[in-house]
Amino acid sequence: MGDAEAGAAGAGVTCPSSLCAPGHLLLGIVRPDGTVAALRRPLTVDAEFAARAAAPGLRPPEARFRFAGPCVGAACGQWVAERCSIGDALAGAAQEAGADGRGGPLPPCAVRPTCRWWRQGGPAVCHVCDRVVHTTSQEPGEASPG
Repeated sequence: MGDAEAGAAGAGVTCPSSLCAPGHLLLGIVRPDGTVAALRRPLTVDAEFAARAAAPGLRPPEARFRFAGPCVGAACGQWVAERCSIGDALAGAAQEAGADGRGGPLPPCAVRPTCRWWRQGGPAVCHVCDRVVHTTSQEPGEASPG
């Protein structure tokens, strides 16, 4: 994998919880507690990494890492009423956690300028973004919820 420039996950709007695919960005690593530790600099996924990450016997790459790719809008199962339902859920979670009014610096983010969730929910979503993991399958071969 190679270094990527901030926000370079395709043109337009970025989905910050995408699939492991060549050209997408590796944004972070899922910690044992289920939160995501962001990489200081995202890495561009290449075909070799995608193949190794999806090797038989391993949990899905999306359960172990966080990826960003182009937002596909209405082609995504999370798209409801012209919006990303995950972005809206994050905004609600931020409000419940009291993070929507929280001041202070935002966590570092390589895709914020093009992030779908940022565009929908603003700074509040950044404070709870690390709680999102694309796939939560715990064992190799276990069906993903959804």
